[in-house]
Amino acid sequence: MPTLPESLSSFQVWVGGAVVLGAAVWYLGLNTPSAKAKRAGAALAPGPKRLPVVGNLFNFPKRKWYDTFTRWAKDYGDITYVDLAGTSMIVLNSFGAIRELTEKRMNIHSNRVHATLVCDLMGSAYFLTLMQPTKNFAEQRRLFQKAIGPRIVEQYDAFIQHGCSELLQQFDGFSGEPIGILTKTMGNVLTRIAYGERFFEQHGPEIIKYNIEGVELISWAFTQFWFVDVIPTLRYVPAWFPGAHFKRVGNQGKYYSDMIRYLAFNRVKANMAEGLVDESILSKYLQEGSISEDNLRDAVATMYTAGVDTTTITITHFLFSVALYPEWQQKIHQEMDRVLGRGQLPTLGDTSKLETFEAVFKESFRWNPPVPLGLPHVSSKEDVIDGYYIPKGSIVHCNIGFVLRDPRLWGEDSLDFNPNRFLAAHNPSVNELPDIWSIPFGFGRRICPGRHLAQRSGLFYAAAILSAYEILPYEGETLTPDGPFEDSAVRRLSHFRCTFKPRS
Repeated sequence: MPTLPESLSSFQVWVGGAVVLGAAVWYLGLNTPSAKAKRAGAALAPGPKRLPVVGNLFNFPKRKWYDTFTRWAKDYGDITYVDLAGTSMIVLNSFGAIRELTEKRMNIHSNRVHATLVCDLMGSAYFLTLMQPTKNFAEQRRLFQKAIGPRIVEQYDAFIQHGCSELLQQFDGFSGEPIGILTKTMGNVLTRIAYGERFFEQHGPEIIKYNIEGVELISWAFTQFWFVDVIPTLRYVPAWFPGAHFKRVGNQGKYYSDMIRYLAFNRVKANMAEGLVDESILSKYLQEGSISEDNLRDAVATMYTAGVDTTTITITHFLFSVALYPEWQQKIHQEMDRVLGRGQLPTLGDTSKLETFEAVFKESFRWNPPVPLGLPHVSSKEDVIDGYYIPKGSIVHCNIGFVLRDPRLWGEDSLDFNPNRFLAAHNPSVNELPDIWSIPFGFGRRICPGRHLAQRSGLFYAAAILSAYEILPYEGETLTPDGPFEDSAVRRLSHFRCTFKPRS
């Protein structure tokens, strides 16, 4: 049996081990976020009580992150610090702090979380919203600016107008959940814009189905806690292994991601090879050749995926608001009769003439934004803001929903639904309000590049619906301001139903 060298006593071994252990503890102690903050002349922001080593791993919300983060904002202030077993998370609860980090310091705070489940197992890392700010990211954003930016978005009015008559026809006498009809309409419009009429006629319902189911799965996955995101090596666990539900979720997500990414692109490209070309963003830029095919393919897939769900939910929240507050719906109807004429459908250029309608739409957008936490940023370097230390690699959440109800920005009635705040006749300081067409879409270089198309189509379809129908609560049901809402990154009303009564 091997023995210790005679020159090395057991006491010396014990002392040597203690020295090594002490050095390790000393090194780790110097590199904790608290120690780094102290060296930077700052402190960690306040937050929920942390345990040694695991931090907030066991008191972090498993669901309804937005609700919990909003409670924390009231308890801890504008900046909240959370430690998830060594991963730092920062929640920003003020417009000033958000703009400071994500706009003025965007070179530091514009990375994205690389979540093992969503990005790797579900294969969704190609989505522009999840990409790191690389050359490919910049090229795709340039494409969006060229294809659907503010100077060119009006070129798609014919596509938007095309879906209006079918939308209104489907709502004639309809009672139930409107989101299905709205999703189909927006899906049809964006499929035509992205891939063309020929592809839409042949494969429209198929690709829309993949997009709807894929986005729902990804949105849900983003608001759940997954151990594979903390311990990435768990990704190699087989799907049949006990507790490997995440692997089955990943496999399902990968199927959707691949179909969204490749199906439409390959079909359109094959049609073009046969000389069958019609108007679409994809065919235009394939012919032009000014952007790589991989980036073109992925950018167009992202445009559809990100656009349908959020625009649909924005319109749904507007219908909920006018059904909940019929006095405002009545004011809109009176304005439309006066400005447009009774029974006249608005054009895309008419919405700016309808001040009351636009104020109600803005207030609905403020009151219930579709993505109240946006998508988290990641800090590429350490930083300090207002005396608080931001560790390198921090996950930074912008609490958009809280900011849009912050009384410091919107007044003491910020929790109330009050469109008067957007009407100059009732609010002399209306021009001092933050830009409602910007905040819900994100910040800095991560702001949604499709926001101009979303705003234009959302306003038009909402106005068209109100010009033709009175929106009533579903028979036998009572609406309440607090929803309820589904637990997802995209905050949609749960089973909201209403009745569309034609205006006589």
